[in-house]
Amino acid sequence: MKKLFFLFIFTSVFFQAQEIEDMQEGFFFSETSKNYFRVDIQKPYDYYQPNSCYVDAEFRRAQFEGGDTAFNRELYRYISAYVDKEIYVVNGTFFLQMSIDREGKVVDLNVIPKVENSDGFLKDLKFAVKKIKKNWTPSKCNGIPVNSKIRIKLNFVTESIDV
Repeated sequence: MKKLFFLFIFTSVFFQAQEIEDMQEGFFFSETSKNYFRVDIQKPYDYYQPNSCYVDAEFRRAQFEGGDTAFNRELYRYISAYVDKEIYVVNGTFFLQMSIDREGKVVDLNVIPKVENSDGFLKDLKFAVKKIKKNWTPSKCNGIPVNSKIRIKLNFVTESIDV
């Protein structure tokens, strides 16, 4: 009876911990830092139909393997790994602009706006996105793969705590 009781307590604590972890998605904590990021990736993404695809054509936008939610998770994971929370205090909206070629590879990556003293942060953010290894399914115009562009809105909030 005691074993059953302890097993019940252990499993209920585990499920609560999982629920709290899910609620904090988008927050990146560093145990040695006084700062933490919150990154909100706005949906839907902005997809641009190429000029070569005329108005009445059947256009299908580029898709990440697993969809937009999978891309968000990968992006969160790599931002938390490669953007240094100790150095940067980032507040505001940035736009991640990507060009996807006919093979589904990200060929051009740009982060705007350019703000004063942000070169290191923008370089780390670009590096984090480049580390995502999964390919995209390219955009198609009447069933033919075409180059396309995507713009993703990232809203950063940095908060500092005193330890």
